[in-house]
Amino acid sequence: MKARTSSSLVVLALAGCVLAACGSSEPPEPPPVKDTVFGDMEATKDRARAVEDITLQQKKSLDEAIDAQSTGSAAPAP
Repeated sequence: MKARTSSSLVVLALAGCVLAACGSSEPPEPPPVKDTVFGDMEATKDRARAVEDITLQQKKSLDEAIDAQSTGSAAPAP
């Protein structure tokens, strides 16, 4: 019975060494987002950000025009 226990411990120790040797110290670098399944979604988000900038600029122009109209001064050039 004692021989079986010590051989089991040796097998477990060897298995632990083998598993530890197979492990890598650093995980691999992930691929760029555009090269994954999320690439299309990222492109869509980029286009939405570009449209948002244009929309915010138009809103700013409209706000300035409204302010100019309400104060009675000339409207700024678009």
